[in-house]
Amino acid sequence: MNALDRALARVSARGPAPFMVGHVLDFPAESFTLDALRARVTERAHGLAALGVAALPGARAWTRTAPPDAGLHVGGEARADGRLAEATDAALARPLPGRPLSDRQGSGPLVPGWDLRLLDCRSEGVQRLCFRVEHAVTDGVGAAHLLAALLADGPVTGPYPYRPVPGRSSAGWLRGQPFGRPSVRRTVPAGSEAVPSGPAAMAYADVPDARLRAVAARWGVGVNDVHLASVAGALAASQRRRAGRVRDLRVVMPMSVRTGAARLAPGNAALPAIVRLPCGEPRPERRLADVAAQSLGHKESGLREGGWRVLCRVPPRLLGRTVERAGFRLAASSVHLNGVYRVFGAPLLAGGVFALNSPGMLGYFSLTRTAGTARVTVVHDPSLAGAADLPGLWVAALDELATP
Repeated sequence: MNALDRALARVSARGPAPFMVGHVLDFPAESFTLDALRARVTERAHGLAALGVAALPGARAWTRTAPPDAGLHVGGEARADGRLAEATDAALARPLPGRPLSDRQGSGPLVPGWDLRLLDCRSEGVQRLCFRVEHAVTDGVGAAHLLAALLADGPVTGPYPYRPVPGRSSAGWLRGQPFGRPSVRRTVPAGSEAVPSGPAAMAYADVPDARLRAVAARWGVGVNDVHLASVAGALAASQRRRAGRVRDLRVVMPMSVRTGAARLAPGNAALPAIVRLPCGEPRPERRLADVAAQSLGHKESGLREGGWRVLCRVPPRLLGRTVERAGFRLAASSVHLNGVYRVFGAPLLAGGVFALNSPGMLGYFSLTRTAGTARVTVVHDPSLAGAADLPGLWVAALDELATP
C-alpha cells in the first residue's frame, strides 16, 4: 500500500461509510441476464487481485479477503421501468458488502468491499450496470480497467496509461498546492450551501463524441480543456440563475499516474491538481483559453512526475488529515474508454463516474467518452443548488464553443 492508500483507509474508517469510486455503464435493454452476469463474475473475479483485498486502517500492506461471492456482490432489479434514475440513486446509496469498518479487526474472514448492480429499464431501452469499490483499494482509472477485465467479452484498451517523463522535478506540484483551507467563496457556487446534507444523486447528458472532438479541434485544444470550460460555463449560468451573481471557483482535478503495467493492480495512482474555473468570464472562448493555459502549465511543471514522488513520501496520518481538511467542494475529471467494449455481445452505449469520493464533496463533474458517446455526469449532494440542471447547462456551454 502506498501513502495515499493508507491515508484513504484512515479517512474512510472515521466516516459513516467508506469512500467509494465507481462507474455506470449503459447497454441496450435486455442484453444479458443477472444469472449470466453472476456466472461471468464467478469465473473472473478470483483472478483480479484488487477485488480480493481490503485496506485496513493502520496497515502497511493489503489484507487478503474471503473470495468474492457473486451471490453477495452482484445483484439487481429485473424491471426498473419508469424509474431508472431513482433505482440508480438507490444503488449509489446502498451499503457496500462486508462488515462495518469498526468491526474489521475482529475475527472471521473479511468480505471485499465492492458491488455490481444490474438495472433493466425497457421503457428507456437501457440495461445499466452500477459498479462501486472502496476508494482505498483503487481509483477511478483503476476501477474502469477492473470493470472491463471483469465483464468485457474481449480485451479493452480502456483509459490510456500514464507514461512518465524523466527529469521532471517536484517543485511545480508543490507550487500548485493550496497550503491552508480555501475560503467558501472560492470553492462553493453562489446560491449553494457549503455543508453536504446527503444523500447523493446523479444527473447526466449525452452528446456525440465526434462533436466534442470537433470543438477541441476547432480551437486547437484538448478534449479535457473543452470539458473544463463547459463546466465553468455551466456553473456560471447556474450561479447567475440561482443567486444573481457569479464567481470563479477552484476545483480538484485528479491526474492519473497509473502505468500500463499497473492497469489492474490494487492501489491508488492519482494526485490532485487545482484548477481555477473562470466562471466570471462572460466570453466562452476566453474561458476555454484560460483553462487550456492552466492545463499546459500543469503539463510543463512536472506535476505528475514530481508531485507523485512527493505525495508518496508524505506520512499517511498527515496525508489523511490533509484530505479531510482540504475544503474543496467540487471536482472534475475525464476518462476515455478506448477500444471495442462489448458484454455478452452487447455494445457499450455510454458510461459515467458513480460516486462522491472525498470528504465534504458537493459535486463531481465527470466526462466519460466511449466509442460514439460522450457523457457528462454530475454526481451531487442536495446542497449543490440546481445540480440536476447542470448537465444541460454544460451542453449549452459546449454549444457556445461550437457556434462560429
